[in-house]
Amino acid sequence: MNERTLKVLEYYKIIDKLKEKTESSLGRKIVEGLKPSTNIKDIEYMQRETSESIALLIKRGEPPLYGIKDISIEIKRAEMGGILSPGSLLEISDTLRVSRNLKNYIKKTREDKDSNYPILEELIDLLGVFKSIENSINEAIISEEEISDNASSTLRNIRRQINAKNDSVRNRLNSIVNSSTHKKYLQDAIVTIRDGRYVVPIKQEYRSKFPGLVHDQSASGATLFIEPMAVVELNNELKELQIKEKKE
Repeated sequence: MNERTLKVLEYYKIIDKLKEKTESSLGRKIVEGLKPSTNIKDIEYMQRETSESIALLIKRGEPPLYGIKDISIEIKRAEMGGILSPGSLLEISDTLRVSRNLKNYIKKTREDKDSNYPILEELIDLLGVFKSIENSINEAIISEEEISDNASSTLRNIRRQINAKNDSVRNRLNSIVNSSTHKKYLQDAIVTIRDGRYVVPIKQEYRSKFPGLVHDQSASGATLFIEPMAVVELNNELKELQIKEKKE
C-alpha cells in the first residue's frame, strides 16, 4: 500500500491514537512499525487476534501490563557481560513481574471452560517466569540509586568497614578542629568533604602552619580546604574501600 493511500485513509492518525493506548516504549515502537498487510492469511490471523483480545477484555478486564519496560538494551548489556545499574535491574524486575502476572491472568482464563483464546494463550505461553530473579533483585535493590546491604555478604562487610573507617577519620578530624593548638588556624570548626576526601577549612594566612593537602579554596581565596596529613592514610584506605564497594 503506497504512502498516498495511507494518508488518504488517515492511517497515521489511527497509529497516533493507538500509541496513546500503549503501556511501554517497546509497545510504542511496535505500533510505529505497523503497516497494513495485503496477505489474506495474515489479515485473518490478526482479525482473530483482535477479536480474542476484545472478548478477553470484556470477560476479564484489562491485562496486568502496568510496569512493563523495554529492557532490550539491558539484555544486550548483560549478554556482553556488562554491569547493570540499580535502575536497570529494577526495570527488569518490573518486567518479570508483568510476565508472571500475565501467565496468571491467562491461567485463570483457561480454568473457565467456556472461554477460548488460542492465539493469546499461545503468545503468553512464550513468556517465562523467573520469580527467583525477581526476588533477588527486589531484596538487593532499594531504589534506582541505592543497593541494599543484603545484596551480598561481601558488600555488607565492605560497608561495615566503610562506616568504621568514616568514624575513624571524623574522630581524628574532630580532635584536630577542637584542639586549642589549631583553633586559630581554622576558618570554622567544622569537618567537610572535597573531592571525596575529608578536609577542614583553614585560613589562607596559616597555610604554612598547617601541614596537609589542599583540595579546594573558597571563592574569595580566604579559605583553603585542607586534608591534614594525620588523616591522609585513613582517607586513602576509605577510598580503597569505596572502590571495592562500587566493584561489588
